[in-house]
Amino acid sequence: MANKKEQKHSLPKITARIDRLVEQEGSGVKAIASVNIGGAFAVHGIKVIDSVKGIFISMPSNSYKKDGQTKYNEICHPITAEARNELIDRVTEVYEAKLSEEQDMDDLSEDETADIQPSM
Repeated sequence: MANKKEQKHSLPKITARIDRLVEQEGSGVKAIASVNIGGAFAVHGIKVIDSVKGIFISMPSNSYKKDGQTKYNEICHPITAEARNELIDRVTEVYEAKLSEEQDMDDLSEDETADIQPSM
């Protein structure tokens, strides 16, 4: 029987999408994402959060109070560091692509507005 530390698991293909960007003043949540794992399992409600330390990915979680403090338990999460890193990488990639796409759309809208001449 092989030692558990020696076992290597191949990761299923993880695809991600940004369901919506969040533009709420004062909120660290910047986007809500979903992932598809191996075409067999989907996770919705993943948050892209901007914090003092930078962007991080928060898995769906339940909150509860304990000793007057709010605590969080992830509802679902990757088991291995390798799987967590892969999921974070995929979500971060699509988030950055979505931001770039939105910026391109904003630039296009500004260009179109600049070309419009007022009629008299």
